[in-house]
Amino acid sequence: MTAQLITSDTAFSPVGFASDDLKIFHVSEGISAGDALEKASNLLESILCILDDAAMGQTKLEGHHAWLALHATESAKAIIDALWATIQIVQDGGAR
Repeated sequence: MTAQLITSDTAFSPVGFASDDLKIFHVSEGISAGDALEKASNLLESILCILDDAAMGQTKLEGHHAWLALHATESAKAIIDALWATIQIVQDGGAR
């Protein structure tokens, strides 16, 4: 049986006071690497479209476009972090 790389539970998108360390979203544990990376790629593609439009002068990167780019970037990073956490667990001998 071959081990499959899956996501670890990873919280992201801070809310409230920094000292409270509260996160409103999370990547669920157990999502296959293929599915997770496909979602991260789709989010990054959306960000690239927004930034390309702004760079070409077709739209201004402000308001809802900036918030969308920020949230999509946080989400894509969280997905990659969730996979990286699993890789680290495997390299450390499976200890959590």
